[in-house]
Amino acid sequence: MNRRKYVSLAMAFFMSVALMTTACSDAGNNATSSPSATGNTNKPSTTGTADPFGKYETPIDVHAVRGINGSYKFPQGEDIGNNLWTRAYKDELGINLIYDWVADNSGGNDSAYMKKLNLLIASGELPDIVAANSKQFKQLAEDGQLADLTDVFAKYASPYLKDVAQQDGGMAMNSATIQGKLLAIPGFNGNITDARVLWIRSDWMKKLNLPEPKNMQDLFNIIEAFATKDPNGDGGKGVVGLAADKNIYDGFADLQSFFNGYHAYPNGVWIKDASGQLAYGAIQQEMKSALAKLQELYKSGFIDKEFGVKDAAKEAELVGQNKLGIAFGSNSNPYYPFDDARKLNPNMDWKAYPILSIDDKPARPTVGFPIGTYYVVKKNYKHPEVIVKMFNMNYEKFFGETGDWNKWGVTKDRLEAFKWPFVYGFPPNKDVPGRYEALKKAVASNDPSSMNGEQKADYDAYQAYNSGDQTKWSTVRQAGPTDSSFAVLNTYKEKGLLYTNEYQTSLQTKTMTLKFSTLLNLEKEMITKIIVGASLDEFDKFVENWNKSGGDQITKEVNEWAATQKK
Repeated sequence: MNRRKYVSLAMAFFMSVALMTTACSDAGNNATSSPSATGNTNKPSTTGTADPFGKYETPIDVHAVRGINGSYKFPQGEDIGNNLWTRAYKDELGINLIYDWVADNSGGNDSAYMKKLNLLIASGELPDIVAANSKQFKQLAEDGQLADLTDVFAKYASPYLKDVAQQDGGMAMNSATIQGKLLAIPGFNGNITDARVLWIRSDWMKKLNLPEPKNMQDLFNIIEAFATKDPNGDGGKGVVGLAADKNIYDGFADLQSFFNGYHAYPNGVWIKDASGQLAYGAIQQEMKSALAKLQELYKSGFIDKEFGVKDAAKEAELVGQNKLGIAFGSNSNPYYPFDDARKLNPNMDWKAYPILSIDDKPARPTVGFPIGTYYVVKKNYKHPEVIVKMFNMNYEKFFGETGDWNKWGVTKDRLEAFKWPFVYGFPPNKDVPGRYEALKKAVASNDPSSMNGEQKADYDAYQAYNSGDQTKWSTVRQAGPTDSSFAVLNTYKEKGLLYTNEYQTSLQTKTMTLKFSTLLNLEKEMITKIIVGASLDEFDKFVENWNKSGGDQITKEVNEWAATQKK
């Protein structure tokens, strides 16, 4: 597996398993093990500035706990407490990281690790530093168990870390700030990479002489042409126009983007209504028109008749079978499923487009609140700055000017070292506009000299692809200057089109915890029923049932949360 794909998979890993992660970083500052003149002693002050990478003159012990699972692999003789990263913390920062215990984190909130950590939090006997989820963070803050990191962040955060903290407009840092005090360093993530794009078989468009789509009606014309005009040359044997699967909302064959084209926002998204109150997107009337069109497309045979029993992986098999031409999906779809399909169909090509609107109002792709992990320090611990210094180091080694992913991310033996550090964060602008703009500029100038290591890998792949290396197609279709998913995401960003869930926290309300998964299943069932032919009246029944089955109470709780954010 190439380096670019490892980075993509690494980011996906951290996005989907936020609490099970660990490691952060800095770019633009050279790490150093030399003492700082102002901030590297064992009695750091809380005023002035300090060397973000300064080493403690006398190493300090820092106690933590950790969750890992079977996917964590180490060199012979090493483990989570003794590895490349723990040695770097000690050798470069003077931080001796000690895990009081390690437990299996398989199973998320029901894992042995989470259960053990919850007991530890309830006891009030915290280790020095903890990786907490939203619920645990709130409990620790309310119980007064956390150190105030406001001053130490200002003093010790590297310039790049401070920049990262503002790349999302301060959303992550605001979520970690309670009553004016920064009580955690959030595990930064970029929600722009969660935005969906529209993928279309560009070789089929060229073959059928179809114009590029500007709106949803253009897309419907392409869907019909793909399904009826034999673009694959097999005599018209079952080409599907638009991908869909039983999960409705997915990283491939996603239908949330279709609804967004009708200015409808389902799948856990909260919007502001005309009065300024938060309302649940899936119960708004804009859903009806989109559902009616999906039903029409299904009836016409343009959507897979078996989508209701297929997951995304099963639907993706149609790509390899040369029977699918359009899908809403993630920015990484060039790696999966398109890359494998192109090995079977070398002339296959896909091009990324922004999601399209049904009218003259721009379509806005929805993205969720990106933070699931909060790194906290026990109250009265005398070195609260250690968590900030860990972040500084990790940003530098992963993404910085001196960073080396092939050492700190994936080792020469293909071990996933990115799982080993204690803290982790994904700079929101690292890929878009970061990698995208860097590649676009370097290609235009034919000068990659200002690129960091990760960006230079994109440039090398782009040049190799243009020289005939088809194995680099996926990188070019994800990060390339044109026709790529990053180009689309950059358009979203430049035009301010991203619609971030108005409920900007990963903390569930009391009733959400009890009932939301059931309500979401009802939502998906309603959508599926209507697509395959049920009356549109099923939508109105769903809305009534959603409200009676806990939705009204959840809406009340969500708005109570919103009221606290205005104070």
